[in-house]
Amino acid sequence: MPKQINQSQTEIKTFRQAAVIGLGLIGGSIARALHSRAGMPVIGLDTDPTVVRQAIADQVLTDGAAISADISEISDREQTAWELIRSCDIVFICTPVSTVAALAHKASEYCDGLITDAAGIKQPVLDQIPGDRFIGGHPMAGSERQGYTFSSESLFENAVYVLCLRPDSNIPHTTVQRLERLIRQIGAIPLLMDAHEHDRAVAAVSHLPHVVASALSLLAARLDDNGLITRLAAGGFRDITRIASSDPDLWRGISLESRAELLPVLELYQALLDSYIDAIRTGDSDLLYQLFFEAGHYRDQLPVSGRGALSAHSVLTVHINDQPGELGLITTLLGNNGINISNIRIREQRHYEGGCLQLLLPDGREAIRAAWLLKEAGYVCD
Repeated sequence: MPKQINQSQTEIKTFRQAAVIGLGLIGGSIARALHSRAGMPVIGLDTDPTVVRQAIADQVLTDGAAISADISEISDREQTAWELIRSCDIVFICTPVSTVAALAHKASEYCDGLITDAAGIKQPVLDQIPGDRFIGGHPMAGSERQGYTFSSESLFENAVYVLCLRPDSNIPHTTVQRLERLIRQIGAIPLLMDAHEHDRAVAAVSHLPHVVASALSLLAARLDDNGLITRLAAGGFRDITRIASSDPDLWRGISLESRAELLPVLELYQALLDSYIDAIRTGDSDLLYQLFFEAGHYRDQLPVSGRGALSAHSVLTVHINDQPGELGLITTLLGNNGINISNIRIREQRHYEGGCLQLLLPDGREAIRAAWLLKEAGYVCD
């Protein structure tokens, strides 16, 4: 059973300097959070020199350099780049799961500190890396948007951050506590789990939903001969298929790497779909009610606080008048109260009555705050 790591009462040494390899959405967000929340100097390595330069310009990195995707043979220039992490006492590898092991071995040649990763699959990674200096990590936060541009220091706020150790790990408990403390500093909640249990769980709550959302979008596309489905697919359909917009290359890799756990879950899901099909085909009203009831009951018991494997955006609809400056008033009001708007959609209702503004907010708590502020300002919100 997973258990939350307890904070030790003894003095825990802090990490002095961190390195982040891979400055995409997750790596960039970790670098930002380490810099701004943990107050740590951060070294960054990435295959895109433009990203490294931007992170340095943003003062997220104190230094950084570009490295090649092929680390089997490195040039003198890349040797200099890898030398930058020698002074670090912790390295975060935030790259696709297929590259983590090789990068961990390479990083260990230059850095004597702790090495961890952020990949969404843990057992295959742990199988390839000795347990004397490596702790598997997986921050349960993300977005369908990818890249350093969309990284944020608050991405991990209240998110579960899974830690996995090899059974034969020789890592001292105090080292695990140091990492736990750092994870709390960036706003996340550390949770120690068995790697196999982790992979089975995320196959169900993260990897399967991506496959399902993709399949739903693909089904609609193949049925949409005359464009009618596109016109009707706003609202709920767009919301439940949002994660289908995720990076296809990333999810191709995740799906193949997690096949050992994902395939059994997909087969169970297929069997459930068959149950719905059989009930509808035979007119079995009682079975249909049972299926819908059990699904709704389980969903209603899910926690509303914290963050899970999928980004938990909430949609707030604001009815607006057709007059200049309305959008600016709303965004200014929310911005002045510290509420971040992830995305905005404007839907026209009637030409003479204005329309409605759909605000995509980070979570339900922010949506409730925003609704209260807007209602106090005289707006009608759903």
